[in-house]
Amino acid sequence: MANVQATVRAFASDTSSPAWLCTRVNGVLANNIARDKFVTFFYGVVDAKRGTFTYTNAGHLPPILMHASGASQRLEKGGAVLGVFPDWSYEEESVRLSLGDRLLLFTDGITEAATPDGEEYGEDRLIAAIRSNGTHTPAQLNAHLLKEAKRFCNSPMADDATLIVVAVQTAKD
Repeated sequence: MANVQATVRAFASDTSSPAWLCTRVNGVLANNIARDKFVTFFYGVVDAKRGTFTYTNAGHLPPILMHASGASQRLEKGGAVLGVFPDWSYEEESVRLSLGDRLLLFTDGITEAATPDGEEYGEDRLIAAIRSNGTHTPAQLNAHLLKEAKRFCNSPMADDATLIVVAVQTAKD
């Protein structure tokens, strides 16, 4: 992870697009990572003046953009995991951000949290929990979603569970 972080920092700048950055980081990792290893990665840039979020997804679970309207959008544009295909070129996409929108980035420890009989929490339950708690602050929503996933399992979670909630709190001028 330290090598990945250092490589990202080496290429990231105010002018680096997410796709360009992923393509460069992938090239470095493909030449320096063990053959049986890979990295999932999501990289995005917020442009507060334009009210946009430009991102690329390198094999990570697609984050969910919950619009204030209640509509959900999976942020899937990108490409393969990092470190496997040295010549892969990544795609990026820009999405509009509006007042009240929430961006959720999470690991599979959340969606794959399972009951003792193997039923998974899943994205549909995650989205429903976000919709029904849309007025919570990001910290409250984060705590609530983690609590809901743990309650669903009714047992200790088997995998790491990371969840980041980002809220759009001011409107674009």
